[in-house]
Amino acid sequence: MANTPHEPQAAPVFSSATRGEIVTIFIGPEKKRYNIHKDIICHHSEYFRTSFNGRWKESDEGVTLEDVEVPVFNVFVHWLYAQEIPSDWESILRLAEASEFVSLQNSSSYGYACVLVLKCVIFGDRFLTPVFHRLAHNTFVNDHFIEKGMEICSSVTYTAVIWAFDNLPTDSPILVMMVDLQGTAWDEWHDNEAEKRRRSRLPHEFLVAVMLKQTKIRSEEEKMACAANGKYCHS
Repeated sequence: MANTPHEPQAAPVFSSATRGEIVTIFIGPEKKRYNIHKDIICHHSEYFRTSFNGRWKESDEGVTLEDVEVPVFNVFVHWLYAQEIPSDWESILRLAEASEFVSLQNSSSYGYACVLVLKCVIFGDRFLTPVFHRLAHNTFVNDHFIEKGMEICSSVTYTAVIWAFDNLPTDSPILVMMVDLQGTAWDEWHDNEAEKRRRSRLPHEFLVAVMLKQTKIRSEEEKMACAANGKYCHS
């Protein structure tokens, strides 16, 4: 991932920023138009500071990002003004305007929301928005843990696993977390019929990592059992 830039020390005063200049950003192949207060977006993103300070010719007519997905940018714009990402997936899908998934109360809806947040993690890194990047990362991680005591809560939906192993760097801590959760928190009853159908699409490297993780866990359990019985176990 890109190096994280230094974060600005003082946030803009909204009453002043909203009286200032409006900049235009066009998102996705359909070039959906967004009008955003310049002082706010430039404060939080080094990328957009560079875009709108006159160095780019297109900054006078707006910046176009055809390879950015509209739902991801919707989450980003919500964060720009609210400085939060909801912790529940239904709210995330609603503010992302992912209407086809909002009404679904199943693993497809949850899996899409997980991937959406992971895409926000990448967006924050790519567009040099460290606070948004960190919050999106923490939103994904925290959903899989019980806050009190940080006890393991659940394994990760296969939709997110498949996307993450195809798109995140191989050294990403999120990939490590997915393997750890699958090796420690998963049980067969976790998988409904839709998840069972996705098993054949799971990445080879994920399955091998889970296998090695479970072997390590079993070895450690055997050592603990031997120690409890006063016996010596071969490593």
